[in-house]
Amino acid sequence: MAVRLSCPSCNTEFTRPELPANRRAACPRCGDEFPVRAWQDVPDAAPAAAPATPVQPPPPAPVRRKPVFSRALVLAVVVACVGIGVSYWVARDRGQKAKQAAAAMRPEGAVLPPAELEGLGYLPADTNVAFAVQPGAVVAYARQTNQDPRDVVIQAGVPARVLDTLTRAGLTLGQIDHIAGGTSLGDAVAEIRLTLVLVLRRPLDDPDAFLAALEAKHNPANHEQYGVTFAGLQLLLARPSPTVCVLGFDAKKDFAAVAERHGPGGTHYRADLARRIATQVPADAAAWVATADGQWAEKPAVLMVIDQFLQRKEWLPVLARGRAGIAALVLGERPRLWVIVKCVDEEIAARTRRYFASRVGADPKVQHGGEGDVAFLDLPIDPARISETVRKFLIDAGEK
Repeated sequence: MAVRLSCPSCNTEFTRPELPANRRAACPRCGDEFPVRAWQDVPDAAPAAAPATPVQPPPPAPVRRKPVFSRALVLAVVVACVGIGVSYWVARDRGQKAKQAAAAMRPEGAVLPPAELEGLGYLPADTNVAFAVQPGAVVAYARQTNQDPRDVVIQAGVPARVLDTLTRAGLTLGQIDHIAGGTSLGDAVAEIRLTLVLVLRRPLDDPDAFLAALEAKHNPANHEQYGVTFAGLQLLLARPSPTVCVLGFDAKKDFAAVAERHGPGGTHYRADLARRIATQVPADAAAWVATADGQWAEKPAVLMVIDQFLQRKEWLPVLARGRAGIAALVLGERPRLWVIVKCVDEEIAARTRRYFASRVGADPKVQHGGEGDVAFLDLPIDPARISETVRKFLIDAGEK
């Protein structure tokens, strides 16, 4: 039996003799290749029947006429609905193409403020730790300082196997517009949660080769997802648009926002986290991480990571003194690290401000301060020393 398909890009309907084995089809009109998510079975053409012997038709039945205005009304409603639907899909298609064109034309080193990061809209609403990286800024910085972008990223703490996976999949840092990620650390169980979103500057040249490089296999429970191997981890992958790839562990929780189509910026998160991202993350930050308010030292997942993986139990008292925080890296002529901490009370915040002041001395290029239960620090830094600097802060805080 043949199948009738509809292209999501140009809405052209066409017929294939059978459903493609890989559930992907190419539109004969616009050439867009898309995953087949819906289809309509169409019976194969039947052989022409032999002419039937003429039969005298029965006398016509009385015709019950319906008011003309009813047909006109129904026709008007149908036309209006079709017009609205067509307008929506045309506007949506134009919007997607406009975003793709803007990303492709934006200078490589240009940085978007958090409110314009599309990837944040694909993170679940219960996210309480969010982060983002704009690789183009890293590439531009590496070029300015005559360094290999890969070395800069690895020295900043990103595992080399992540870059190796991207390379195998045919992606370079310059092709990725931004990466957004997040998790939800609960108070009851040590649940493994992660959503990672790759937003590309332009569609993939060869989507099938990309999926093959990740050893992609359809998820039996959800044909819109694939099981993939990414940086040595077994994850699920979804492609809600030609320029967006979403990865996660949990097929439902980590992908809860994929079908919701939230806007950029993470405005659907908890109010305190959404506000913190919008108002406290530097607009020119190339990389940042932000947390919601919480008792982090009491969360099972945090306890497990610090105790079993990092083996740094002495950091737990440090976490117990804080409620939320932001760390951001700003690149450019003078790279700097921005740290802001919301403490459990004003006394702890005052001690933190004194520590920041003693840590940086009288360097006029360093800014620090805060008020109430907040302390902040803004200091020049070599991006290769970020992990070392943050680790030093935690060790010093644990000893005081």
